[in-house]
Amino acid sequence: MESLVAWVKVTQKKRLRVVDVDAVRTPSLARELEVSELPTLVLIKDRLVVGRLEGRATGRQIDELIRPYLGA
Repeated sequence: MESLVAWVKVTQKKRLRVVDVDAVRTPSLARELEVSELPTLVLIKDRLVVGRLEGRATGRQIDELIRPYLGA
């Protein structure tokens, strides 16, 4: 998933802010975001979790998760 997230980070940099979080180094944030499996992609909008993908994800799954929040 790491390479797919990197691709999103580059291609959508004007529309999304992508932040990598190391759950081992910041366990309190991992707990707050309820990360129970690695990797996990958490989509946050207006400080609320609006979606997540746990485990390995495909480009299509990531696209389907973020597309509604990209705007026109």
